[in-house]
Amino acid sequence: MLRKSVTVAILAATALASGVTAAQAQESGPLTVSANAGVVSDYRFRGVSQTEESVALQGGLDANLALSETVSLYAGTWGSTGDKDTIGASKIDVYGGITGSSGLVNWTLGAIGYLYADAKGLDYWEINGEVGTELGPVSAAVGIYYAPDQANLGDKDGVYVYTNLGVAVPNTPITLNATVGYEDNAFWNSKWDWSLGASVSYQKFTFGVAYVDTNKRSPYFKNAKVHNASDAAIIFSVGASF
Repeated sequence: MLRKSVTVAILAATALASGVTAAQAQESGPLTVSANAGVVSDYRFRGVSQTEESVALQGGLDANLALSETVSLYAGTWGSTGDKDTIGASKIDVYGGITGSSGLVNWTLGAIGYLYADAKGLDYWEINGEVGTELGPVSAAVGIYYAPDQANLGDKDGVYVYTNLGVAVPNTPITLNATVGYEDNAFWNSKWDWSLGASVSYQKFTFGVAYVDTNKRSPYFKNAKVHNASDAAIIFSVGASF
């Protein structure tokens, strides 16, 4: 839901933080509840692999409460499998906020917490905001995540800013997308990440592929070799809706 449009730029950019999802929604008046699930060939968070470039299973639950025709509250949680040598066995995001639209402008304000089930000293939270617009098949947005001073960030604040662009190819099930992000915080200094991708919807299924890269190195040792968790990669994802 909203977390997907904000992150994964993300989010995903966030670049494929959640990949393509499978969703099942239930509506009751102004309240909408949805679930999502997906699988990605590599869980990349802001361009950096969280799974040592291995497959991850992901899913979440979201709720949206319409306050009016243009303003809604949202809350949800989302999780991914991880790697014992990076983020631990799993990561859980908990988030909420308010979203709305005014004319051609869509906006979101919220907060998100990152919880690592079996990795000590990694939990932290951020405030996020985004503004975007849609003109026909083209959508664009810019956003920011700000992490206030907190112990697990070495008592330092930090920022991640991003922009994303999407184009739905007319009369086809294909959507093209691109993201660029900049990160300066306790984890990285002047890190850039970017991605180019496409997704295809077919009946109940959605398939995605994206090229993801950064300007930094994040070495890790595996199988007697040194690898780079933030190097260029092609990421595949698949999901189904019900």
